Amino acid sequence: MEVKSTVNETGSVSQEQAKPTADGAVVQSRSQPFYKSKKVIVLSLISIVACVAVLLFNNAHSSKDVKTPAPEPVITVTTEKVAPHLMKGVVQVNGTVWAWDPLTIGSEVNGLRIESINVDEGDKVKRGQVLARLNASILNAQLAEEKAKLAAQEATLKRTIQPNRPEDLISLQALVYQGESAVAEAETMLTKARANLVNAQHNSQRYRGLVTQGAVSQQEADQKDTEAQTADAEMRNAEQKVRTAKFQLDQSKQRLIMGKQGGRKEDVDISRATVAQMKANVQRLEALVAQSVIKAPSDGLIMRRDAHLGEITAVGKALFLMVRDNRLELRAQVAEVDLPLIHPGQKVEVTDSTSSNYKVEGKVREVSPMVDQDMRLGTVRIDLPVADGKQGHMFKPGNFAHATIDIGDRTPLAVPAASVLSREHKSFVYVVNADNTVSTRDVKTGERVQGFAEVLSGLNPGETVVVRGAGFLKDGDLIRVGQ
Repeated sequence: MEVKSTVNETGSVSQEQAKPTADGAVVQSRSQPFYKSKKVIVLSLISIVACVAVLLFNNAHSSKDVKTPAPEPVITVTTEKVAPHLMKGVVQVNGTVWAWDPLTIGSEVNGLRIESINVDEGDKVKRGQVLARLNASILNAQLAEEKAKLAAQEATLKRTIQPNRPEDLISLQALVYQGESAVAEAETMLTKARANLVNAQHNSQRYRGLVTQGAVSQQEADQKDTEAQTADAEMRNAEQKVRTAKFQLDQSKQRLIMGKQGGRKEDVDISRATVAQMKANVQRLEALVAQSVIKAPSDGLIMRRDAHLGEITAVGKALFLMVRDNRLELRAQVAEVDLPLIHPGQKVEVTDSTSSNYKVEGKVREVSPMVDQDMRLGTVRIDLPVADGKQGHMFKPGNFAHATIDIGDRTPLAVPAASVLSREHKSFVYVVNADNTVSTRDVKTGERVQGFAEVLSGLNPGETVVVRGAGFLKDGDLIRVGQ
């Protein structure tokens, strides 16, 4: 079989296949050209790509015409503006009821036995009332002995100061006269010594002038200087004699005065000092005897009794603990941040811890100037009303009680307490932004009164916070504000 290739009019190559016939002739047959099948494939691919492009183009234009739906709010909430709010300022505190001025009463005498006890715990006593008596028999015996010694010494003092005999007084007077004469003689000698000194000094100066003129010798001038020095020494000696004579005269006069008054001054002084000492001993023993009777130093209530019959007393050991004037106080522990808000005179409502229905009105008396460095707490002393003697009040020393201190009305920035949430020991709120989304804001709050929380920091006046529904939000959520 023969294959023949030819070029047609279009320039394409065609193949002709010669097939032999039965009589041996060759017949040529034409097959489909190759380029036509390839063209069909290419055209098909182009059509598919064009269709895809048209579809994409249409989809793109149709997506531009369709608007994206707006996000839906997460929840409908209520809001509130941050603004000043009138709040009744109070500080809540706890504390222990105790005596306003607890009095510890003990014995001032060592080694005495308790003989009787006249009061018991819970008794109300008056100032000066006898609480207990001690056995003072030994003290009474010592007191009697000292009184006897005092009487004997007072008699000795009288004998010591009795007047001297007349002949002794005459001798003492004579000594005074002799002393006056000696003083006069010494003063005369002093006057003469001063005159001699003046004359000697004049001669000494004159001779020194004559030496320069050659009228006298240097030896004579030196002799005059020596005479002047001797005169000066004699004058000083005369002055000393005058002082000695005057001193002796004073001594004589003092002896004469003592002679006229009685015995020797030293003896009288010693006797008087001994009397004073014995009187002091008597007073000391009288005080000890008085201290053996233990009395109430003030009106009040016996809070505790530690005295027992037959017990031997010791100084420093308490026998009774007493509430002075029946006055009780609440010693409240207050955080240091609240201490500047509390001042003496503020009213306080005190509630018993066992009965919330029982309340009394007290008053702040004192704010401690010191804060405990470990607990960061200060003590506030609150006066409780004094029991009226009929019903009184149910507070007793040692009771635990609650108190509400009125610190006055204030208008701080505040938000509803429901808007304040807590997380990791921090307080925060949800603040509403201009696009109705919310964002968290850490805040520091103070007092919470009547459903509002005081804002100390973190918010500004006029800002809006979420109240109802705040617990279901997270940062960035879109909200709808309802009624």
